[in-house]
Amino acid sequence: MTQPRGFTLLEILVSIVVTSVVALLVYGVADAAFTTRARLDERRLTLQTERAVRLVLDEALRNARPALRAGDQAFVLEDARDAHGRPADRLTFVATGGFPPLTDESQWVIRLEPTEGGVALSARPLGVRGARLRALGRVSGATGVDVRVREQGIPEWRNTWSFLSIVPAAVEVTFTSDSGVVGVPVRVALPLGRVG
Repeated sequence: MTQPRGFTLLEILVSIVVTSVVALLVYGVADAAFTTRARLDERRLTLQTERAVRLVLDEALRNARPALRAGDQAFVLEDARDAHGRPADRLTFVATGGFPPLTDESQWVIRLEPTEGGVALSARPLGVRGARLRALGRVSGATGVDVRVREQGIPEWRNTWSFLSIVPAAVEVTFTSDSGVVGVPVRVALPLGRVG
């Protein structure tokens, strides 16, 4: 009579090692897939936020308004450079609301400026005492912003704007980073951009 043959210790150890290697490979592939998905989701969110900031900025510029009273400032462009010579302009202007996220209850002071976390777009209602700046969004991939304007009837783009109580005929906003231009510049013709 033959005795039933079982597995030897060596066979059991080999099967444990092979199973462990397969499990590690599956875990590595799954971990890489989750990491890639997280990076893609983060990049998608960044791109959506950047696109939203560009759309809100575009709409706000289209609704830019000249000052209602003499001496008020309606469009202020601060042409600046950072310590490395890169564009670091700041733009502040008055716009009517009526488009998300700005309500049509009042006019808004819109501000575009570079910050440590990217180029920030913010707003506060005009004439409301104690109103704080409301963050509208941030282009986190941008470290600077270059703003150029055109005066009515003059074809050249300029980096400065001297007429603080009126709006220019057109505005171009270019987001920049250490590696160059970020996306396509926002270029808007302003309906009330008349001089005179």
